Amino acid sequence: MANPPRRVIPREELTAWERWELGTIDDPTPPRVRPGHAPAPVPTPVAEPAPTPQAAPVAEPVVPAVPDQPVLPRVPLPTAEELEAIHQQAHEEGFNAGQAEGLAAGRAQAEDEISRLKVLLDQLANYSERAQAELAESVLDLSLVVARELARVEIDADRNRVLPVIRELIDSMPVVRAPARIIAHPDDVDALEALLGVELPRDVWRIVVDPNQTPGGCKVETPTLRADLTLASRWASQLRVLQRANRADLAWNAEVPLVPEPALSAPDPVPPPAATPVPIVPPEIESVSLDLDAPADDESV
Repeated sequence: MANPPRRVIPREELTAWERWELGTIDDPTPPRVRPGHAPAPVPTPVAEPAPTPQAAPVAEPVVPAVPDQPVLPRVPLPTAEELEAIHQQAHEEGFNAGQAEGLAAGRAQAEDEISRLKVLLDQLANYSERAQAELAESVLDLSLVVARELARVEIDADRNRVLPVIRELIDSMPVVRAPARIIAHPDDVDALEALLGVELPRDVWRIVVDPNQTPGGCKVETPTLRADLTLASRWASQLRVLQRANRADLAWNAEVPLVPEPALSAPDPVPPPAATPVPIVPPEIESVSLDLDAPADDESV
């Protein structure tokens, strides 16, 4: 068992040495104290503080070491003139930057518009070329229709129109041997008879009447040649040259398309005659006029 701890009396609490005498046992008086010597004070026991319980150690967060910030030199504040100059410079720089950006955006927009206009102009050029081609085709078709109708009118008016075609064919042929014949419509026989008696020998050529033939044309047949000089055949050859052979509406026997007549607008309604205004006659004038219309007394007598 461990010994209790000893109290050490400090030096300030020590007193001088004195003699202690033992008195009688039955004497109630306390023992004497030598004069000049006071009894030593009884030391008061001092309670030792109870040991405080030690708390569990708490881990402190590790704070990284922050390097010392360098001391910045003191900068002098700008003056009003310097602030105005800085403001003016910033304004000019911003204006120049905005102007350059605006010009670039404007140029880009203008180039975009120009490219779109170019595309539109190209499309218009294509449309114009297509319209011109279609218009040319339409004009050619109209010209063919007009030419066909004029030829019909000329053939009906003059039956001798077939003779130049026959002469051209016979002149291009070699010596013609019999039998040779010309097949024509009955309306063209008189003109061919005049040609046969003057330019074509009757012992070689003869005329054959065929009502199925188209007036204004004929067919020529020899032992070595057969030529179709009908108007339908010659007109078809012209259509082939003009790349219109498959156009039935342009054939010789095609009917002329009827052009609808423009609708006549209804005449404007005739306004009713204005009523004749009735003059307003004052009563006194009206009574005078009535008196004038009445017969006089002497006349009635």
